[in-house]
Amino acid sequence: MRNFKLPVVLIGLSALMLLAVACSDSEAADTPTTGPSQVAPAAPGSASAGGSTIEPSAPPQVAISAPSVPIAIPEPVRAISGAGSSAGGFPSPALLQVGSSQSGIWVTGQGTLTLEPDLALLNIGVETQAESVAQARNEAANAMAAIVAAVKARGLADRDIQTRSFNIFPRYEFPEVFESGQRVRKQVLVGYTVSNSATIKVRDLDGVGPIIDDVANAGGDATRINGVSFTVEDPKPFQTQLRELAVRDALDKADHFASLTGVGVGSLVLITESGGGLPRVQDFSSAERGFALAAAAPTSISGGELELRLNVQAVFEIQ
Repeated sequence: MRNFKLPVVLIGLSALMLLAVACSDSEAADTPTTGPSQVAPAAPGSASAGGSTIEPSAPPQVAISAPSVPIAIPEPVRAISGAGSSAGGFPSPALLQVGSSQSGIWVTGQGTLTLEPDLALLNIGVETQAESVAQARNEAANAMAAIVAAVKARGLADRDIQTRSFNIFPRYEFPEVFESGQRVRKQVLVGYTVSNSATIKVRDLDGVGPIIDDVANAGGDATRINGVSFTVEDPKPFQTQLRELAVRDALDKADHFASLTGVGVGSLVLITESGGGLPRVQDFSSAERGFALAAAAPTSISGGELELRLNVQAVFEIQ
């Protein structure tokens, strides 16, 4: 009985193996195969059976679309065009940066006042030449001492006299000499020059001419009149009025620019002040002219008028 069961079991296993082989052959027949030159390597995750490649199914394609949103371009950006524009008609980043940092109405206002000077600045000096430093310096010192005494006799104080420069330098000549049969120029020390200059403040403008005459007489041939200028000793009382005039001028210019360009003047962003110096009216530009006038007749000096100026730069927003 036991010997009969064993063949039955073996027959059943053989039938199952034949059925499995038949199913594999059926699947292989349904799957197309490629030639040796067309066999592609199996992708990771794919399964191979009987030399064939089974590709995994591709994931479904999902289409994503964004809603159309209009982009609003600011008006200043729309107005920029030309060579500085990039592709698409938009301005280059450099133009956008400049436009954003320097936008506004930039104007310069000027305040001007005309008035009479009340102070004269007289630039005087002496110059001497001698074979030695000691001799040249001594002559210059005597000439300057005589000049200072003369101006003090006119009522000037020590605080009204200020030294501008003092110099001692050698003087050379370059004669031609023969050395070894050749003509050459040789440097030869012939003496020294001493110069001393000072600025004198004269508040009595009617006394400027007589003081120049006294200076020329006291210093003699060593005298140097380097120039006369006029100014206002204390300009501070005029600064407030100058600022008011300059700011009004800046406001008028800003309104004018706005009306010409069709925009409005906004808030004040920046304001700075510059200038405010006092121009000087030069009556004598050289010592020769001063000597000629002093020798011919009493020197006449006229202060004339001064023009004070002050500038302000203002920046306003554009409305």
